[in-house]
Amino acid sequence: YAYANPAVKDYDAVGGGLRPFTVNIYGTDPAELEKLALATLEHVRAAPGFKDADVNFRPGKPEFRVELDQNRAQQLGVSAASVGQELRTQVEGIEAAKYRIDGVEYKVRVRMQESERDLKQEFPKVYVPNLNKTLVRLADVAKPVETVGPSKITRQDRGRYVQISSDIAPGAGLGNMVDDVTKYLTTELKLKPTDFAFVGQAENFKELGESMAIAMGAGILFIYLVLASLYESFAVPFTIMLALPLAICGSFVALFLAGESLNIFSMIGVIMLLGVATKNSILLVDYANQQLDKGVDRATAILQAGRTRLRPILMTTMALIAGTMPIALGLNEASKQRTSMGVAIIGGLISSTILTLVVVPAAYSYVDRFRVWSS
Repeated sequence: YAYANPAVKDYDAVGGGLRPFTVNIYGTDPAELEKLALATLEHVRAAPGFKDADVNFRPGKPEFRVELDQNRAQQLGVSAASVGQELRTQVEGIEAAKYRIDGVEYKVRVRMQESERDLKQEFPKVYVPNLNKTLVRLADVAKPVETVGPSKITRQDRGRYVQISSDIAPGAGLGNMVDDVTKYLTTELKLKPTDFAFVGQAENFKELGESMAIAMGAGILFIYLVLASLYESFAVPFTIMLALPLAICGSFVALFLAGESLNIFSMIGVIMLLGVATKNSILLVDYANQQLDKGVDRATAILQAGRTRLRPILMTTMALIAGTMPIALGLNEASKQRTSMGVAIIGGLISSTILTLVVVPAAYSYVDRFRVWSS
């Protein structure tokens, strides 16, 4: 059934008719637009990650057109409206009268003989009226053109576009697919960013990435401001926030090992880690500061903080991992789509817990020296 271009995919509960990957290519020249669309379709079919790629362009049926010579038509007094009306009448006929009998009305349509309706064959014999109601031979004011017309014309914002769509193969990421097609359109086909646009899930994914980046940046800024006001220092928060990159790296590694993609749920899990991962650093730094206030030297304070806070750090981390484990396992169909969030959280907790016990105490000694020196 390859001739039918079949596509097997999951049920679309949201609706809208758009496939996961959809890109529109805009243009004014139909021939050039068709060329660009077919080239993009070949690239999409050859690239990994795409499945059942298709284009909404379909070759049209043969057409016989009558193209009017404007200069010649003006000289002979023939208008485009009169030519169109006359040709429609000869091919389709015209309703000349209505016949009524016994309360029933019948339309009387006058048509040419079936052998005379073929404009292609009868073109030299066709006459059209001019403004003076004089018959003028159609061949004197127009020329016949045999071409192929489009089966469907899609428009948006007063311009034409052709749409290439595809499903996502198992294990592929929508972000990588969007980046690959964007690079191909801009480098290979030399298109401007305004000449194409992603729609549907591809568009939402790009907006999601931008929104998540803004949310992550705002979260990091607010965490720094709270810690700076809490410890009355601009340097100490940097020590605590060293756990953030450690947690994010652990999330990415866990997603890779579990075969999960970076989607909206995994992004939410990464943002949740911004607040959870810093708890271990806060426990260590806060206890070390308490020991320094008691007159204990810096090295001893760091060692005591690690020894004393190890148990609460492990207890809270184990509790969080245990609470997130059902999400990561995806025990039913409803929770399987959220497994990436659980994997990201667990991976970030494990990496931040293990590395925080090594990185934060080492960094604390340097940051505290800088704080004492700057004060």
